[in-house]
Amino acid sequence: MNTFKVLADENITAAVIDQLAGKDVHIERVSQFLPEGTPDPDILHYAHENGYALLTHDKEITGHIVSRHREGKGHAGVFIAGDHLQGQRGIGAIVTFILEYNELIAAGAATVQDDVHNLVTYI
Repeated sequence: MNTFKVLADENITAAVIDQLAGKDVHIERVSQFLPEGTPDPDILHYAHENGYALLTHDKEITGHIVSRHREGKGHAGVFIAGDHLQGQRGIGAIVTFILEYNELIAAGAATVQDDVHNLVTYI
């Protein structure tokens, strides 16, 4: 399956989600499925089980990814937007980056399996 789905962590501004959704990106917020304050390992598990790449500002997530790999578990991909992209100043850069992935996958120039799953991509 080559459907690009994104799960936005609670620290991603609503404007990013709104703009991506308005451009036909399949994006949901973690809080739609899990309670506020859900631990990162549980978010990674949920995202993996449901085929969502995680979009976050949380660099600490990488430690949990390493733990998953040590346990023989993968993940559905993680996009980490650096601290310099938090708040209003990062909206355009994050939207543009995720849109590019969405367009490449939709066009067949990239695949979720090869270009998203089990990869950590820094924005």
